[in-house]
Amino acid sequence: MAPATIDVRPAQPDDAEAVAAIYNHGIAERQATFETRPRRPNEILGWLEEGRPFIVATDGDTHTVLGFARVSAYSTRRAYAGVGEHAVYVAPDARGKGVGVKLLDALADASEVAGYYKLTSRVFTTNQASLSLHRAAGFTEVGIQRHHGRLDNEWKDTVLVERLLGEAAREARAQQ
Repeated sequence: MAPATIDVRPAQPDDAEAVAAIYNHGIAERQATFETRPRRPNEILGWLEEGRPFIVATDGDTHTVLGFARVSAYSTRRAYAGVGEHAVYVAPDARGKGVGVKLLDALADASEVAGYYKLTSRVFTTNQASLSLHRAAGFTEVGIQRHHGRLDNEWKDTVLVERLLGEAAREARAQQ
């Protein structure tokens, strides 16, 4: 059953356990990340300490965390200071209900306010749900990275996705 309302807000320390559970489910599914080691709530608290945009979606009635999206460092090189690597994960029972789009839109807004001009990520070519989500949230598929990494001794291809923000998005639209 879909939540009556989906609220999005910045992640708080009290969300760490729920975020870890959602992320660990994604790790176990082997469709969304090259990571294989489950994360503990204290590691999620470390993400909060980084001070980058980190959003959770909650059920408006129960306040249960339904998913999260966050920005991590893309590169330490100064030229890429405005580029954020992003991740988005939705709890299995909340998928297909608009949670992911709300998360990515809120993350884009928060990232623009924080000074980012682009969000980017890699999505496994086999993860059609995530590719559809990213398209629905205004991301562009830039290309395929062949044999980008190994997961459980199997090469994985990834689709590079990006969404320009703010002035970069406006300039790109003007050039079309």
